[in-house]
Amino acid sequence: MLKTSDRCSGYLLFGPQTFVERILIVILPIRNYDKLITKKDPMKNEPKVWALALTLPVCLAAPAVGTTVPFSPSQTTVGQQQPLVSGATLLNPTTVEVLFSNQQRMMLDFYGENMVRFFQDNAGGIVRDPEAVPPAQILVDNPRRNPGTLQCKDEQGKITVATSSIAVEIDKQSGLFCIRDLASGKAVVEETAPVQFTGQQVILSLKENPDEYFYGGGVQNGRFSHKGQAIEIVNTNQWTDGGVASPTPFYWSTRGYGMMGYTFAPGKYDFGASRPGTVLLSHDTPYLDCFFWLDDTPVSLLNSFYQLTGHPVLLPKFGFYEGHLNAYNRDYWKEDAEKGILFEDGKKYVESQKDNGGIKESLNGEKNNYQFSARAVIDRYEAHDMPLGWILPNDGYGAGYGQTETLEGNVENLKSLGDYARQKGVEIGLWTQSDLHPKKGVEALLQRDIVREVRDAGVRVLKTDVAWVGAGYSFGLNGVADVGEIMPYYGKNARPFIISLDGWAGTQRYAGIWSGDQTGGEWEYIRFHIPTYICSGLSGQPNITSDMDGIFGGKNVPVNVRDFQWKTFTPMQLNMDGWGANPKYPHILGEPAVSINRMYLKMKSAFMPYAYSIARESVDGKPMIRAMFLDYPNGYTYGPATRYQFLYGPFVLVAPVYCNTEADEQGNDIRNGIYLPEGEWVDYFTGDKYTGGRIINNFEAPLWKLPVFIKMGAILPLTKEHNNVSQWPKDLRIYEIYPQGKTSFVEYDDDGTTEAYREGYSTVTRISSEQEGDKVTVIIEPTEGMYDGMVKERVTELRINVTQAPKSLVARIGKKSVKLQAVSSREAFEQGTDVYYYEEAPELNRFATQGSDFASVQIRKNPVVHVKLHAVDVTADRVQVEMKGFAFAPADRLLKQTGALQAPQARITDENAGAYTLTPTWEPVPGADYYEIESEGMIYSTIRQNSLTFEDLKVETDYAFRIRSVNASGASEWSSLSGKTKSDPLDFSIRVIKGETSCPNQPGQPVRRLFNFDETDAWHTEWSKAAVPFDLVIDLKSINTLDRFDYLPRLDGGNGTLQKGEVFYSMDRTEWTSAGTFDWQGGDVKHFTFTTQPVARYIKIAVSQAVGNFGSGRELYVFRVPGTDTFIPGDINNDKKIDHNDLTSYMNYTGLRKGDSDYEGYISKGDLNENGLIDAYDISAVGIELESGVSSRQIPAVEGSLVVTPQKKTYRAGETVTLEVSGKGLRSVNAFSFALPYNPEELEYLGIETPGIEAMKNMTNDRLHTNGVKALYPTFVNIGEQPYLEGDNQLLLIRFKAKKDYTYNLQPADGMLVDKMMNVVTF
Repeated sequence: MLKTSDRCSGYLLFGPQTFVERILIVILPIRNYDKLITKKDPMKNEPKVWALALTLPVCLAAPAVGTTVPFSPSQTTVGQQQPLVSGATLLNPTTVEVLFSNQQRMMLDFYGENMVRFFQDNAGGIVRDPEAVPPAQILVDNPRRNPGTLQCKDEQGKITVATSSIAVEIDKQSGLFCIRDLASGKAVVEETAPVQFTGQQVILSLKENPDEYFYGGGVQNGRFSHKGQAIEIVNTNQWTDGGVASPTPFYWSTRGYGMMGYTFAPGKYDFGASRPGTVLLSHDTPYLDCFFWLDDTPVSLLNSFYQLTGHPVLLPKFGFYEGHLNAYNRDYWKEDAEKGILFEDGKKYVESQKDNGGIKESLNGEKNNYQFSARAVIDRYEAHDMPLGWILPNDGYGAGYGQTETLEGNVENLKSLGDYARQKGVEIGLWTQSDLHPKKGVEALLQRDIVREVRDAGVRVLKTDVAWVGAGYSFGLNGVADVGEIMPYYGKNARPFIISLDGWAGTQRYAGIWSGDQTGGEWEYIRFHIPTYICSGLSGQPNITSDMDGIFGGKNVPVNVRDFQWKTFTPMQLNMDGWGANPKYPHILGEPAVSINRMYLKMKSAFMPYAYSIARESVDGKPMIRAMFLDYPNGYTYGPATRYQFLYGPFVLVAPVYCNTEADEQGNDIRNGIYLPEGEWVDYFTGDKYTGGRIINNFEAPLWKLPVFIKMGAILPLTKEHNNVSQWPKDLRIYEIYPQGKTSFVEYDDDGTTEAYREGYSTVTRISSEQEGDKVTVIIEPTEGMYDGMVKERVTELRINVTQAPKSLVARIGKKSVKLQAVSSREAFEQGTDVYYYEEAPELNRFATQGSDFASVQIRKNPVVHVKLHAVDVTADRVQVEMKGFAFAPADRLLKQTGALQAPQARITDENAGAYTLTPTWEPVPGADYYEIESEGMIYSTIRQNSLTFEDLKVETDYAFRIRSVNASGASEWSSLSGKTKSDPLDFSIRVIKGETSCPNQPGQPVRRLFNFDETDAWHTEWSKAAVPFDLVIDLKSINTLDRFDYLPRLDGGNGTLQKGEVFYSMDRTEWTSAGTFDWQGGDVKHFTFTTQPVARYIKIAVSQAVGNFGSGRELYVFRVPGTDTFIPGDINNDKKIDHNDLTSYMNYTGLRKGDSDYEGYISKGDLNENGLIDAYDISAVGIELESGVSSRQIPAVEGSLVVTPQKKTYRAGETVTLEVSGKGLRSVNAFSFALPYNPEELEYLGIETPGIEAMKNMTNDRLHTNGVKALYPTFVNIGEQPYLEGDNQLLLIRFKAKKDYTYNLQPADGMLVDKMMNVVTF
């Protein structure tokens, strides 16, 4: 009998424990992972934790403490810097301890037959959960499965520990490991270099195979296929392309393995980006802790991740409908005919978070303010016949949900809204900035009590915000776990609907993910979100959403419409209202957007049975939004080529319009590059059929049309269009069929509102279709299962897609035949029973606004045979419908001409060759309907123009193509052509640069020509005056890590060519640091290198010698260090530009301090002066850029101070405390701010008046800090060029109410004055 102290000697058996668990821990450095999970019923509500799935071969070794071992493939054979492995010991039935000769130890802990955790702490720490503050649980309660009996061998220079499925092999000389699949004998994970322990970071090196692809990492914006790339496993606080919003320390490989770092610590996964052939995995922890597992399919790899961290939630049904979010308890609406928003009373109003003398909004419209209430929002959707599933009436920033003096009164106010909403079929929820439970010392408006909100007010939705990022992933994970338990407990077993801003491993078992604040109205918003959604699903989080047309921006009809279109086929949709250029309603931009958006929202409602079924599948199967390779794996789909399309379940292919290709003024466009896999695909809106196995182009996409293709053989459970879940007919089931061969689909259903589904209270219905020649048989098996509220007696409707009327239709219900009567109209069909109707040209434009131009647009598809059978008990009776005379053979509209064809003679001219693109062009071929180009084994088809651009190519690379003509008679011979991409000399150059000189410049040749990326014009100082010496100051308008700049002088090297000088850099234009001197001759391109690669915003070139004592140049390019980020000061939204959206964000964050729960993260990046406070300086960075910016006119530097004076020293309870704020000796003041801390038990803030301020924007906030301190932050900033504050004068009157007898004791702090050049004085 083996004892736990037995050593591996020869051949040993280890009891039931999971080798995989131990292996995983060793591989990755981790900071905050908690627990492991066991694979249980995926529908059970258990806490679960994330596992990191890596897709690389791995080998592990243990260097000495503090030793840094360079990565080198040569170390795979000799580990001279590593201690030898001296042996291994079985500690318990699942765990083996590997002992190194220097007495360091590594644990291999198996969590199943295919999964092992690696753990190694060279400081002597024992196996433990990741540390986090507050503590949180990554793993589910029971993550471990029985690994069976472990087998251990110590022979031939290696230690092997094996289950029945995998073996971990460790070379005793090098310490490197690999994980082998015993069924195939393949080494799936191979380590290539010893693990590096740097003290602050652990780095694991694995082999990257040439045919291996990697997926995962969470919400990696703009990408899903990571081969040759590096991804950050950290919230980068960048919600645009390239950023990371909700990281997941998990990846998986097409080689058949997954990896999860068991930590909360930031990490980086490099899949051959820095070293081709090597995967580098790192986390910022001093010890190694990670999981590896082997599986043979993507679904199995994801389920092993779920074993550890929990299966994704199944959203309640109402969550799949449109949601609307805003604050309806804070803002004021003032009539403004010029700038306002039109309301139901026919007047226009502007909104303000500050009291502007207008009407204050409320939830229930009880204060003669109904059109500004949350109830009015529900009515507005109803009036415009727009689907709406849920509403959030608060936004977390001082809005609250009631205006009474008590929390109880406010909850009652929320309940009143909830009662009204539920009568309309709409659920309510809350946005939470931080706290969920009552907190002492917080005023009633800002108090939260999630228990009462759920139990008494009926809250069923929770959306978290930035505080959940700032306090760390563990805080957010605990928060969603808290609500995940409270909502069912106090909400009559209600199924929680939680949307979290920031996730980690384990979030998916409680919540869906929202991608963050972004700017709508731009194509980029749609473009980067498509691969982002795909990536989230591949990372174990299928429930992802983003704001409809962004939270910011808008007013761009094509982008707005296209966003509503593609998100019809996504899990969730939400309108984040109140922050954008226009209100975020689906009807707000007028016709035709109103009608088109309504059409797609109705379409989403009709697809609900299909959507809900694939949502259930995503709990333990493929995600709803599927990468193409999940169903059609090949060399084309594994990579990023199909990142702008996806499968919505097994039968629907969606190719969103994500850019302006050749749009006309109305937004009608074409879509290129749609990959149709093998098989046949039908255009949903027209019935046109396309043969797959090719990439179609020039696909017509008028403004109303989303490219949607249905796979032949599809079975789509549908229902009638409706506006909310209460209108979803329970006594009707509809199946749309595209018959081809033998196919089937399993429809899932449950009550849609409670957690009962986790206990098995649900149903499944199998539908099959078989087509043989002209005969089609559709069978609907009896429904299996039951749930509360289920209606068994249901009418069955079929919609069978055809191209001609059938010869006969026969139905059978159970053992009884049903005679079907043919009817000749839709009306007769709707009123009849046991009838069928051949509809020759179904009209899909059925919800356009009556009388609108769009109402006359015809959207007609192929013929459909409708069948309706009488209601039966669906759990008892099998339904069968047989059709004879079936045909689906639509004419190919693209093939019209006939006759022999010649091959096109194409070429790629120099102007059509770029660094990343090649565009073949050719003359039209007589008789050709379209053209096809073959490139790298793929056929690009249906090209009806005389050119096609190939994108995403590699620089300076040769490419070969073949091209042919096609018409109805066939295709021509192929002709060949080739092209080579160019280099990209301006890669990493910094654009939108501004320059100024200390000397005058020649009219017509301003210094801006030096930075306009046009080498055909030039800058020149004034011709009539000597300029040298002079300074050229360059404002990069962003903060960069500087690499070099290239100066292009006049081609003749003549007057003005710079020759000698010194280069400086600075962050603030005040403190300058020398970067070196230059001494140039001649007219060739000059280069200056920043040898220390400093981080700076400004560059100064102090010119001491130039030809003719002038200054001139064609262009000056400044380059950042490759791979480094650019940050634009003031771009708090991180969308690479400064606009009013940033000002709106700053308005909410003014006065936020370091230490506040929502400070850390992307908000902290807005603290430009790094003083731990969002103040006037930070906001000025935005203000000076807006409204055409400030003038370049020089002004004296800012001076002066502010004085705060009370009207008297003592006050009785109830008296108004008035403070006068005066300026003393003010000069050039463009913005100011200060803090005024006060005791809320003594004073209540009433408001602020501005008698001495002309045009400054009021950004004042009355803020309760996380530490309980209350402070007023008077903050005023000029927007654009406005008058400055000068001299001595009264500026503000601040008013408080004394809650009790009070003696004035306030002490202003953190005061500052700022000028337009960002100079500052403090007071």
